Amino acid sequence: MTKPNEPAVGIDLGTTYSAVAHIDETNRPVTLVNAEGDLLTPSVVLFDGPDIIVGKEAVKALGTESDHIAECAKRDMGRRAYRKAIEGQQYPPEVLEACVLKKLRDDAQRRIGDFSKVVITVPAFFDEVRRKGTQDAGSIAGLEVLDIINEPTAAAVSFGFR
Repeated sequence: MTKPNEPAVGIDLGTTYSAVAHIDETNRPVTLVNAEGDLLTPSVVLFDGPDIIVGKEAVKALGTESDHIAECAKRDMGRRAYRKAIEGQQYPPEVLEACVLKKLRDDAQRRIGDFSKVVITVPAFFDEVRRKGTQDAGSIAGLEVLDIINEPTAAAVSFGFR
């Protein structure tokens, strides 16, 4: 259950890299570092048996375990399944994006504490099906998606904070 005054974080759920930002105690937007100490998290998911690994470690496995890796799943949003089977299974792109969102949430919570409310950016060309898929991915990851906004809108809002 969310607290009524719980702040929301912003997530740029990117095709190749993703990032999380929040408003700090001085009312300035700040991009949070992930568990690896980086500002950007690769949007790559590795299925290693029962384990799901997202980010830099998944990228390292691209050369040797590509049959177990999903990358650029955002490109398949709006479709019924990701473009290739992983470990013999077809996954909806929303599930793969939820894995990325869960990693982002877990890493951000280590920095700023618990939260569930998010605003997620998507490309301006995303239609309603893709926007709904992104919202569903957030729900699967255990997040309360307050809004889905266009990336150019997020850039304009960011510029307004200068």
